[in-house]
Amino acid sequence: MIKIKKALEKVVRYTLVVLLVLSFVGLVLISLINPESYFFGEKLSGEIATTYLLTGGITGIIIAFLLFKKKSGGEFLSVLYFVFFFIETLVTNLSLGYDFLISPLFTMGLIFSIVLLVVRKMK
Repeated sequence: MIKIKKALEKVVRYTLVVLLVLSFVGLVLISLINPESYFFGEKLSGEIATTYLLTGGITGIIIAFLLFKKKSGGEFLSVLYFVFFFIETLVTNLSLGYDFLISPLFTMGLIFSIVLLVVRKMK
């Protein structure tokens, strides 16, 4: 049971690292190519959008580093990160009239973050 738990924890942790790196790359590319974003339905552009996007990307890469190095707190921070972006994306899509659209990246990140927390708390 302990080997299965460790293997599952390792797979989920590295999957989260990959998702966080993908999020970082996406946010940085958006901030460089076309610095526009939405923050809970409000359109941001220019320097404010660049700051928002880079802050989100850098936060994600810091959390990925914490998860990669197995530092404590990385699991909980990843849950907070993905919950924020999941809710922000959902609220923005609803306020723009796109019905109930969710981001697959942030949904998978949220699911894997919760699984990692549960696996880490198992005895």
